[in-house]
Amino acid sequence: MFCQVEKDKPADNYIYPPNSYNNYEGLTPKESWDIHKAAYIKQLKSKGSTGEEYDKSILEYEKQKEEFLTQVKEQNRIAEVQREKDAELRKQHAIQREKDAELRKQHAIQREKDAELRKQHAIQREKDAELRKQHAIQREKDAELRKQHAIQREKDAELRKQHAIQREKDAELRKQHAIQREKDAELRKKSQAWREHSEEILIKNITLSTQSNGSKPITFNVPIKTTLYIGVRAHIRSGNALIEIFNPKGIKEGELSLKYQPNSNENSEGPVYTSGALDKTISNTEVGEWQIKISSQKSNGNIAMSVAQSIKPTADE
Repeated sequence: MFCQVEKDKPADNYIYPPNSYNNYEGLTPKESWDIHKAAYIKQLKSKGSTGEEYDKSILEYEKQKEEFLTQVKEQNRIAEVQREKDAELRKQHAIQREKDAELRKQHAIQREKDAELRKQHAIQREKDAELRKQHAIQREKDAELRKQHAIQREKDAELRKQHAIQREKDAELRKQHAIQREKDAELRKKSQAWREHSEEILIKNITLSTQSNGSKPITFNVPIKTTLYIGVRAHIRSGNALIEIFNPKGIKEGELSLKYQPNSNENSEGPVYTSGALDKTISNTEVGEWQIKISSQKSNGNIAMSVAQSIKPTADE
């Protein structure tokens, strides 16, 4: 009754009610019917239907209304039932998928538990093996400790022996110190005698600067064979300095060489110096003019020197 007529061959009343409510989304079956009825009336009027023919056509068209509404309601009911079945089926499928996923999860968890159990068994076996190993090591350590105790007892005995030897050495050292003190006293006594039997023939202080690399030799005369005592003290804060002592024959009797070392006196305050000393005793000296030569290279500092000679024989001469 509600089928569509073939295209290009319309019947006299080719506007038919819709086949289903869903053809007009958002409309009730009655609203859909009213739309079709209005279209049908418009068609009748366009064909020129009037009077009895028009009323008959409308009456025939209205007879289809209840059947259409009933059919649409039934279709909607069947569709709703089907949707509910489909929804329930999807729900059951979703539940089954959840069950399957949960079952797979449980299987995975069980596999992990089994793997963890095997792992724990392996760890326990390793621990047992390690414990046995540690026991063996401890036994070796105990044996080594007993050995070390025996060695320590030997070392203690050796140490007591060394302490006894050290005490003997300390006693010997104190004895040597006493002898040295006697020698020092004797030396001071001789030095005093030397000072009483000598006279100074040269005292000189010289300032070095970077402007001059040398100076004239310092000379002093020795008229007779005697004993000379020569003392030189030098302090420089840059460059190099060389002090040389020559006898009248040009033979070098002694020298003092200094090279500035910046870190030679780190803890002192003020200018940092490199220092040196020369003490020379010359017996049975050559007679004539002696020379003390000073050579310097870019050197700043000062040199103090003194020369004394014996004026009468001492007890050691």
